Amino acid sequence: MSLERLLKPSSVAFVGISDSSPFADFVAPTLDSDAEVFFVHPKHATAFGHPTVPRLRDIGRPVDAVMSGMAAARTTELAEEAADLDVGGLVLVAGGFAEVGPEGRALQDRLRAAARRGGMSVIGPNGLGYVNVRRGISLTIASRHKRRPGGISVVSQSGAMLSGVAMAAWDNRGLGLNVIVSAGNEAVTDLADYVEYFVDDPDTTAIGLVVEQVRRPREFFAAVRRAHAAGKPVVVLKLGRSDRTRRLAASHTAALAGDAWVYDVALRQAGVALAYDPEELVDRLQFFDQIPAERWSTVDGLAVLSMTGGFASLAYDVAAQEGLGIPALEGLGDWVRSSIPGVTVPNPLDATGFGGAIWDQIVDRYTRSPDVDSVLYVHPLADEDAGSGGSLVGVLAAAAADDTKPYVLVNCSGTPAEWTDAHRGAIALGHGIRGSMRGLATMGAFVRHRARAAAAPAAVPEVARPRVPLVEVPEGRMLPFAAAMELLRGAGIPVAPYYLVPEDAATAEVPFAGPYVVKLADVGHRTEHGAVRLHVEPADLPAAVKELREIADGHGLSPLTAVQPMVAGAGEAFIGIQGAGELGPLVVFGLGGVLVEALGRVGGRMAPFTRDDARELIDEFAPVKVMHGFRGQPPWDLDALAGILVAAGRLAAGGAGWLASLDINPLIWSADGFVAVDALCLVS
Repeated sequence: MSLERLLKPSSVAFVGISDSSPFADFVAPTLDSDAEVFFVHPKHATAFGHPTVPRLRDIGRPVDAVMSGMAAARTTELAEEAADLDVGGLVLVAGGFAEVGPEGRALQDRLRAAARRGGMSVIGPNGLGYVNVRRGISLTIASRHKRRPGGISVVSQSGAMLSGVAMAAWDNRGLGLNVIVSAGNEAVTDLADYVEYFVDDPDTTAIGLVVEQVRRPREFFAAVRRAHAAGKPVVVLKLGRSDRTRRLAASHTAALAGDAWVYDVALRQAGVALAYDPEELVDRLQFFDQIPAERWSTVDGLAVLSMTGGFASLAYDVAAQEGLGIPALEGLGDWVRSSIPGVTVPNPLDATGFGGAIWDQIVDRYTRSPDVDSVLYVHPLADEDAGSGGSLVGVLAAAAADDTKPYVLVNCSGTPAEWTDAHRGAIALGHGIRGSMRGLATMGAFVRHRARAAAAPAAVPEVARPRVPLVEVPEGRMLPFAAAMELLRGAGIPVAPYYLVPEDAATAEVPFAGPYVVKLADVGHRTEHGAVRLHVEPADLPAAVKELREIADGHGLSPLTAVQPMVAGAGEAFIGIQGAGELGPLVVFGLGGVLVEALGRVGGRMAPFTRDDARELIDEFAPVKVMHGFRGQPPWDLDALAGILVAAGRLAAGGAGWLASLDINPLIWSADGFVAVDALCLVS
């Protein structure tokens, strides 16, 4: 079902909307568009000065977009009528569908069936509709906020949040909007469909999304990959980051938001930039609408120019906070120190009052430097600054016109004044220092992601569930210890030797040297039952086995006992696998033992993933230093660790159909390499 006819209609029909409708003012701009407009109303002979017809079929010709202003039941009947006509798609704003319970779900099921029968796209229901800003098509019940035409297309699962984005976009004079959509319940058309459409839409340069839930993760992330391949960045504002906000989301959209941390992991891994409010969403999108794609850079060599030390210092601090490095550019140091009295730091450059006299030389030196791949100039740029700042901006704009790198003009607060519009095209207008740094950081991250996005993980064969009797534990159904360890071994994850003491044996003939770890094998959480013995010498092994069997008998547990060598390591890691989460299989990683709880820090990747992904995940823990070398200790074998993480990812993806969760804790690192000494695997 194509969105082309619905979002770029040549003909529009309003059903149940008249001059006295509460929606009248919101849809009125459509009458001034180039679309042919029809009105359907059973009670009014005219609407907006146009004659009406009583039924949709009475129009007597195909209609690209139909907007209903009626309640849920009548809207459903309209969809069923439209399914037998040549209608491109429906815009449905009524509530009373799946978000209200069984009766509403039944209406939504009828609506979905009608749309599929008629091959129609559907925006909504229970949303605000959409606006094609470029074409002046307003099929919405959202207020007529000021909207500047441009290349940014936005889809929001939260209706009112769309207005927040539109207002933030208006405040940022450098950015314009193409199409903005309130997705509502997504009964038929969802986020994946919208992203797919905007990938091929020539009027869209970048895509913003306000997300409560991704309903079809596989299709959504495939669409995101297509967008990135087409050079169209995606930025997401994720809602529902706490239990309370998730309940609020469920109450009005029937979209239960998943764990926000998992969404962050999946989106970042897919190269999607994250925003945390509408202003940040717009900030991160702003330069994709102003700077031609051929000028985008990795922003690894950002030169920051200013006439005051305060702005230079603030720019450096904000850049660091936003994860954007400002290189020292020491290659320019000698010239700066010899040319500008009292200035010793080349970047950010505080040109001071002396710099104005040689501003053309400063611009020439910095913009021609091979170490500079982007330029930001921050200065007071209000209406009153046209005289003092105009000549300075003019010199920078002239250099930009002959260059291939991005140039950004930043006001000390807000967006530069209108007089700077004369230099638009060569220079982008940044929205404040922080907003501009966020925009540049997003650009750089996108360019780097595209450069390595071709290294996608290979397809993963299905991993069969071990055909062994399962152990019932309070958490669910568990693979026996031996089956879980062999599952790891088969996946390419090294495991410690183990020996299972036969249940009828009074002693154990263990084929490896002690001292030993002795534990009840098929118990989920052994420490709660005191079912582990450490540093057991060979002579004490029979007594330890006997003691553990007595514990098993007293707690109704399996008496099967496992013996392993006591592995001494220099460190421990934790690896967790989730087979079938909301967004797909996931691997969680962190430091093991007490550190995983003490630090309260884990990282993750959606599975499967590449070795580069695994190394990036490991390097997230570089500031902790434990794995990367600490207090004279050598670093771990991080290449080997990356290989184990990739293997865990392949296991997660291959076993997603049956593997609920698997904990490897701990994965011990020693001079002999890595070894998993235990695994708890729950089966879905």
